[in-house]
Amino acid sequence: MFSWYGIKYREILDSMTDGMYFVDLNQKIQYWNRAAEQLTGLTAGQVVGKVINGGYIRYEGEGDNALQPFEYPVSLCLQEKQVIRKTFFIRTRDNKKIPIEESASPFYEKGKMTGAVATFRDISHCTTAVEQRLKSERKERLIPICGWCKKIRSDEDYWEQLETYLTNAGFGIFTHGMCPSCAEKIFEKKIYLESYQNICKSISASISLDEVLQLIATNVVKVMNVKASSLRLLNKETMQLELAAYFGLSEKYANKGPVSYDASIDDALAGKPVSVYDIAEHTDSKYYREALEEGIRSILSIPLRFEKDIIGILRMYTTEPVKYTDEDLKFISAIAEQAAIAILNARRFERAVSREKEYLRVFEEITKAVSSTLNLKEVLDMIAQKIPQVMGLKGASLRLLNKDTKQLELAAYYGLSETYANKGPVSYDASIDDALAGKPVSEYDITEHKDSKYYHEAMKEGIRSILSIPMFFQQEVIGVLRLYTTKPVKYRDADLNFMSAIAEQTAIAIVNATHFEKEISREKEYLRVFQEITKAVSSSLNVNEVLDMIVRKIPEVMNLKAATVRLLDSSGKNLKLVAAYGLSERYLKKGPVDAEQNVTEALKENPVAIYHVPTDHRIRYKKEAEDEGIESMLTLPVIARGKVLGILRLLTGDPREFSRQEIEFAASLAEQCGTAIENATLYEKTRKDYDDIMRYMDGAVHEKE
Repeated sequence: MFSWYGIKYREILDSMTDGMYFVDLNQKIQYWNRAAEQLTGLTAGQVVGKVINGGYIRYEGEGDNALQPFEYPVSLCLQEKQVIRKTFFIRTRDNKKIPIEESASPFYEKGKMTGAVATFRDISHCTTAVEQRLKSERKERLIPICGWCKKIRSDEDYWEQLETYLTNAGFGIFTHGMCPSCAEKIFEKKIYLESYQNICKSISASISLDEVLQLIATNVVKVMNVKASSLRLLNKETMQLELAAYFGLSEKYANKGPVSYDASIDDALAGKPVSVYDIAEHTDSKYYREALEEGIRSILSIPLRFEKDIIGILRMYTTEPVKYTDEDLKFISAIAEQAAIAILNARRFERAVSREKEYLRVFEEITKAVSSTLNLKEVLDMIAQKIPQVMGLKGASLRLLNKDTKQLELAAYYGLSETYANKGPVSYDASIDDALAGKPVSEYDITEHKDSKYYHEAMKEGIRSILSIPMFFQQEVIGVLRLYTTKPVKYRDADLNFMSAIAEQTAIAIVNATHFEKEISREKEYLRVFQEITKAVSSSLNVNEVLDMIVRKIPEVMNLKAATVRLLDSSGKNLKLVAAYGLSERYLKKGPVDAEQNVTEALKENPVAIYHVPTDHRIRYKKEAEDEGIESMLTLPVIARGKVLGILRLLTGDPREFSRQEIEFAASLAEQCGTAIENATLYEKTRKDYDDIMRYMDGAVHEKE
């Protein structure tokens, strides 16, 4: 072991400006220099001799999420026996969060690795300098962005998607999904979601400004269960809030007189989302008597904001004072935001020519349809149905590209016979080649292609022309949208651009729905298995049956190679195998695992994840694991009533980094193991006590006789 007693060497290391420490193979800190003390606020006396993952040093990633012990640079260095560099945050003793860069290197003595040396430094000045440079470079730059579709004009004068522009600018690769907090809010506040969708559907159903305004006023009253609502739009020339629509108010009150640029506008410009106004507290207000006669007690004013501009006010009236929650106000603000967008859209529609109006109406209806559900099959069927209906076409089909088979597989169709839709396989064809070559669509007149594969089937179906539009997601073709007509159609450039925009929205909807279904499917499967095991635990006193079920179900739902449960014997020192699945007898009989470091850590109630079992120093039977085809392992404690009873092990055949979700799910099943064991133990004890009492009673009766 490296000697730290040399005074000269210690003085040199303590003079370093970078923090430096040394851990042995057991991950215990053996040296902690003065710079490390200054950076973390922890003295050498507080950390030397303790394991690095003891909790007193807190490493964090983005969003204040603590790093797992196996993610620490020294842990990875000891495991992989190579230099590991990472940047993350460290939480100091006085709770400051500072960005650091840490480098951990293997330490060898006489050719044998005896630990790891780590150095770390505060990089706050680096990140600040980079941020300032980026801000300085970008703050004066004007970026042209389309107010409707949100495309950005690049330096090459080409309009591209916001995600594409940001990716090319070095902000990372974007994908569309749903964050856990949004998903939780959506599912917990289902009534808000349904109401929000109903309002969005209603106000999106018209391209007439007057209809949009009246629909907003009407639906707000129905959804929010208030007395009335009104919409006033701001005339910036006169600074008056002019009445645009109302519902639930008398004509006399609605047209009582002019309303000036008022306090609610000032509140909005000051960043306040809403203004709540109690009539009883404002007896000197201009229309106090009119409000009392109308039966109004309180008025809630929500600014109609589009980007940084206030375009008007949405007002809700109640007959009694109302205490609005934060969730209510957020929901109302979201409605107002959608109302503002709908109003501006309607204004644009009114100014557009009739052909452009129709395009926008169709686009809105299709977008509304595909945005109303996250069910993939519903999205596909809705797209295939809506486009022919609103555009007066014979039919449509959606085919998704299978990259493995190079086939365009049928996903949905409308307006076509089942015979034609399922006529046969469609290969990776010209429309895909055109798409990859930058051509937005492929026009195909059946009469000019008598030698085509399905010419006779198309003629029998009454199809005259086919328009194939590639569906792009992040510059990658995911499928083809095909539109069928009974007569030859000459499409204008504007038509083709519009079709491409619809196909682009379709691709986004398909990717979103696919991602959502995968996430929900996994959550549902986890919940189903957990419920099944919980039911077995509560209904069975046969521990072996429950444990066997757990080791069989976990590999199935988590895509694992195997799972085992080992319990401590009566001495509390030795582990006994009680349930296993997916492993050979030869591997199971390899020998005791009690002394393995990952096991001892798990028995201390710390889950241990190992990425590469055949080389990890915490594994005793590396050769046996390699022969068995085991790559990764997760070891968790089995606990009941605060007492560790044993371990649950999960094993994979491929290298795997277990996610937090997977670890939490496995930990909950390990807890069920403990519950099953506890239930059986209590039952055995109760039955023994009962037998003892009955034997005593029998003896007492015989003695009396």
